[in-house]
Amino acid sequence: MRRLTFIYLTLKVAAFLDRDRIHVGCTTTSASMGDMMSAHPWVKSGAVSGERNASRRAIWVAIAMLVAVATDTRSEVYQLQPGDVVNFDFLDDALLPVLLTVDADGAAQFPLVGGVEIGGLSVNQALEKLRTEYKNRQILVDPKIALNIATYKPVFVLGEVKNPGSFPFYPGLTVEQAVGLAGGTLTAASSAADKIMARARLRGVMDGAEVEIVHEAIYAARLAAQLRGAETIDLQDAPESARPYLQRTSLKSVLEIEEKILKTDLITTQAQVQILTQGIAETEAGLRILAQLETEQKGVVEMNERDLERVTALRKRELNTETEIARVKNTTSNEKTQLLEIYAETSRSRRELGNLKLELAKLQADREKDILLKLQEREAAIKKLESTRQSAEEQFYLIASVAADERDRDQISFTYEVRRPKSGVNTVIDGAPFTELLPGDVVAVSIAGM
Repeated sequence: MRRLTFIYLTLKVAAFLDRDRIHVGCTTTSASMGDMMSAHPWVKSGAVSGERNASRRAIWVAIAMLVAVATDTRSEVYQLQPGDVVNFDFLDDALLPVLLTVDADGAAQFPLVGGVEIGGLSVNQALEKLRTEYKNRQILVDPKIALNIATYKPVFVLGEVKNPGSFPFYPGLTVEQAVGLAGGTLTAASSAADKIMARARLRGVMDGAEVEIVHEAIYAARLAAQLRGAETIDLQDAPESARPYLQRTSLKSVLEIEEKILKTDLITTQAQVQILTQGIAETEAGLRILAQLETEQKGVVEMNERDLERVTALRKRELNTETEIARVKNTTSNEKTQLLEIYAETSRSRRELGNLKLELAKLQADREKDILLKLQEREAAIKKLESTRQSAEEQFYLIASVAADERDRDQISFTYEVRRPKSGVNTVIDGAPFTELLPGDVVAVSIAGM
């Protein structure tokens, strides 16, 4: 209603001034209107009567007030929202103004009073609420404060634009201007040469992805052969989704390299297994020898113990000397010591045998685990490459389709969908190039009919 009143009054004033051959510029600001009025030759020369001059002055003042009202109306209508940055200042002190950000809850942290919820309020409403806060908390009797918007929440431009992303908002920003900030639409910003280069690049991405898929598929088949202990690669072991790519390419050179890797791995693995197996066999043989020595040594110790009993009995009958008893005791002790050493060596050999068997089992388990992990990586890599190729293919055919449309039509039309957050819910608006945006709006640009 205010806008309609402003337009009506402006037209009436312009018509009146035109009748008196006074031209008023439509874009003149209120600050410069007084200067224009005082500089007008009719006013300077006194060619008009005092009453008529006063009438002129009243008209200029009315226009200035109308422009001010229009400006105030825009700031009054806009409601602060999370992401806006406001400039706050105490007007009666020497401190510098502070910049405060409206947080996700709609509050900002103001000096002395802390968090005050201003989200959803106009600047004037927020200013009045702050004055009330400072009064009610008895911090200021007559608060002289200023509040204005320093930075609005940015707008976002997505879709068929050259540089999608977020961009600073300013009052009066339209969809067309926002798309311009994003570098313009893709097709509009691209020349024929750009499209040729884009298609060539996408074709290169597609071909490169296919080559990588083939490589990963053969790699996976080779890992499956390693897991089975086979000496040749079977392409049926490749992931099923990658098999169609294997039929389109010559695989001879790639297979030769992968089979060499397979044979080298098998030779290395067999050598490691053989070394550990041989160590286990030798340790087991050593244990058998130690067991035999243990049996023989036990017999020697028993014989020496019987000899010691015989010598001791003869000594009681004084048929031998103490020296003879000491010699037999010493021999018996030495034979027992040798038996204990055999026990210790047997224990060490058993531990060594256990370690060798554990190392052999670990070698086989680690190898199997490593192969399975690499197989999973190959499958994930193939899926990623297929996704990359599919995306490039879709873009390739989209550019081709756009080029075909351009041959049939002089211009491609675009649709602009404005997603406007309101009370936590996105409201979708069918926009046009001259639709005015609000802070936080998301503009989705797409080609009409696609």
